[in-house]
Amino acid sequence: MSGGGCVGQLVMRSGEGMSAGELLRQANQLKRSGKLDEAIALDHQVIDINPHFAWAYHGLGDALVKQGNLEEAVTCYSEGLKINPNSAWFYYSLGEALAELGDLEAAVEYFKKAIQLKPDCYNFYNSLGWVFIQQKKFDEALSYYNQAIQLNSKVVDAYLGCCALSICKGELQKAQDYINLAIQLNPRKPESKLYSDFFYILDKFSSKVGFALANNSQNIKASQDYSHYLSQFLNLVKMYEQASIGENLMAIRQLGQFHHCISGLILPGLDYLAILRRLHLFLKPKNYVEIGVDRGKSFELASLSTVAIGIDPQPKLQCKIAPSAKIFQMTSDDFFQNHNLLKELQGQRVDFAFIDGLHLFEQALKDFINLEKYSHSNTVICFHDTFPLDEITARRDRATGFWSGDVWKVALILRKYRPDLKISTVATRPTGLTIVTNLDSSSKILFKHYDDIVQEYMDESWVDSLELRFAMFSVVKNNWKAMIGNMFKSAVEATQ
Repeated sequence: MSGGGCVGQLVMRSGEGMSAGELLRQANQLKRSGKLDEAIALDHQVIDINPHFAWAYHGLGDALVKQGNLEEAVTCYSEGLKINPNSAWFYYSLGEALAELGDLEAAVEYFKKAIQLKPDCYNFYNSLGWVFIQQKKFDEALSYYNQAIQLNSKVVDAYLGCCALSICKGELQKAQDYINLAIQLNPRKPESKLYSDFFYILDKFSSKVGFALANNSQNIKASQDYSHYLSQFLNLVKMYEQASIGENLMAIRQLGQFHHCISGLILPGLDYLAILRRLHLFLKPKNYVEIGVDRGKSFELASLSTVAIGIDPQPKLQCKIAPSAKIFQMTSDDFFQNHNLLKELQGQRVDFAFIDGLHLFEQALKDFINLEKYSHSNTVICFHDTFPLDEITARRDRATGFWSGDVWKVALILRKYRPDLKISTVATRPTGLTIVTNLDSSSKILFKHYDDIVQEYMDESWVDSLELRFAMFSVVKNNWKAMIGNMFKSAVEATQ
């Protein structure tokens, strides 16, 4: 994809005596080592030297994709394509970026064009198969995955794709055959282990799986309603728990992987971390507050220029954070009682916040109340774990390794008591993300009625129907363009 063979053809020299081709090679090295800002700066320098060098735009697009800035990457690939309209790699890269943005129809067209120009590249077929799975076009997906395998019998991702679509179609034996082939080729690949553990759990509940399939497979195959089909598998955990009173579900290691696999199939597209990364890039917040830092995977998404505050009584950081970032090792209640957030944010009100703390709705609600006091008209607050997969993982008392708690109740509370807020729950893996805008720092409704609200929702009943949960939470599709168009319409219009 780098097009390195074309680079050496340029001989134009920069002010420092380096050719554009040499600069591009250096930019690619920086990109591979993760130094994206430096790579992007060099790519821009190459374009300044020779604005007709197509591969410079491709290199810049690749760096922007790695950075998560897909909109700009699409622009770069498109510019390069104008210069070099016969490059299959430009069509492919543009298709990849558009697919990640959620523009699947356009992605299909670009992938097909890439295949026309270079019909012997298995990557193109593999990516097209993945897009067709997202569109629930399983037969088309299988066709392209099979063509990828014909071109390269060792392409593990194609076998994994075939496994996923076979599960969606209810063809479990075929799915298991595909995962066995994938494991033979690469037993260490995380996705191979994921599906392997999925089938371990299915085998453990074999009699109940057979009952579910016998009663549901015909109607589901006819309607191609794969979400409804997969919801039957979620009930397996509930049935097992009912039949195994006294057994420790936390001890079944494969159960967590089972839930992650189901999540990936029911909630395709970007995961919640990718969405948070896009929100950081889109909002460009001056400051960021995170409640529930844990290992720091989401906290590290804040840019170096962002004033970042993290709150967690027991952080287990496994990443580097910016020197300017500050972690308060305490509960959020203690923080808001003993610290002035306005002061910690250098006199600025909150731009962006993420609540991912105790997994209990009353605490998440209290955190929202405390954060909203410091909000402004364009503040964005996100909640994690607001679209759980099943009743067991959504319980207040943790029973499984994969656990979202009952934070899902917050979305219902805000919709009822704060109709002035703009609330969107994104169907993103593993357990949803609710994005709240149009905040009002002067509102006292939630604070005044807090105790009554907690009492009202403490015993709120779980809803088994996946389709009904989609409706209850006003779930929006995991499509980035549609997402920002719905939630930040004025901001999008301002950038156009």
